[in-house]
Amino acid sequence: MLVLHDWQNFYMLAGTASATLIGLLFVAVSISMGTTLSLRQATTSLRTFVEPTLLYYVQALALSCVAIMPLPNPLLLGVLLLVLASLDLFLTGRVSWRMQVLHREDARDAGHWIWYMAFPLLAGILSIGTSIGLLLRLPFALMGVPMITLLCLAIGLHNSWVLTVWLTQQREGWISSREEPQLTQNDDGPH
Repeated sequence: MLVLHDWQNFYMLAGTASATLIGLLFVAVSISMGTTLSLRQATTSLRTFVEPTLLYYVQALALSCVAIMPLPNPLLLGVLLLVLASLDLFLTGRVSWRMQVLHREDARDAGHWIWYMAFPLLAGILSIGTSIGLLLRLPFALMGVPMITLLCLAIGLHNSWVLTVWLTQQREGWISSREEPQLTQNDDGPH
């Protein structure tokens, strides 16, 4: 696994970024303590939008940790990627269902579908392809590992930003839990 050893700095930076972003996600969620969401709305929103984001950061962290471990052969990494791919596909299906059924109003934006379904589905497919390549001992398959890591970080980072903006708007009372910002005659800004 000399190729992974050559990427040690990349995986150390990606793992550090993942761990830091996990901590910042907890800070962002703590901002929600002052929102106007009901307990049911908060719980369903956490399960639909926060849990997947957290799991993508954890996946990037796990891949980074495993990539710098001295593994005896690529088969172990291939099996790990199959497990992560299964998790990705299950999570993508669950989030898709939750967005269609529980968050129909919140998920009308195409960006939600891209970042919570399309890119995670791509991560799952890429994980499956990489794991098959590793199990078949194809040398180029190792390049899938940093791509999966970066994709997971990108998904998590984007979704964390959207979550933070939304929670801030909720806390400040700019929008209700089911409405878009509206303008009044006396005010030029959203409320």
